[in-house]
Amino acid sequence: MAVIDVKQPRSLKGEPDKTGTDQAVAERKPQTEPVTGEDRRALLCKACRAKITRRDLAMKVNGAHRHVFFNPQGLVFELGCFASAKNVVPTGPTTDEFTWFPGYAWQVVACTGCSSQLGWRYTGGSGGFFGLILAALVEEDRGPA
Repeated sequence: MAVIDVKQPRSLKGEPDKTGTDQAVAERKPQTEPVTGEDRRALLCKACRAKITRRDLAMKVNGAHRHVFFNPQGLVFELGCFASAKNVVPTGPTTDEFTWFPGYAWQVVACTGCSSQLGWRYTGGSGGFFGLILAALVEEDRGPA
């Protein structure tokens, strides 16, 4: 299985905000659109190999599929946005506090196979999507053609 090329979460304490989440960006509503040209390869939970989503379900939010954000504790996450995910379960309350996508509330999602946190489910007036932690996923190897 090939690992998706991503960075692991790291602390940003004492480092400047490189995410572009200034006030002007924070006030924009997310623009969502499907990513084109992707294939149907499965993305699996890195810990237990449960099937979570597929590359062809990738979508753009605010013009990009991949986003890098930090949480209030200073941990950095690289997310991929997906139209749907399976084998995940929402945990904890839904909130819009410190949302990375204004106009959308979020809720943590965990793998049903091993309970690893895989990202967040975002819901809003115009629908929803999953922001999945790319470092928590691996790509299914299609094997020799």
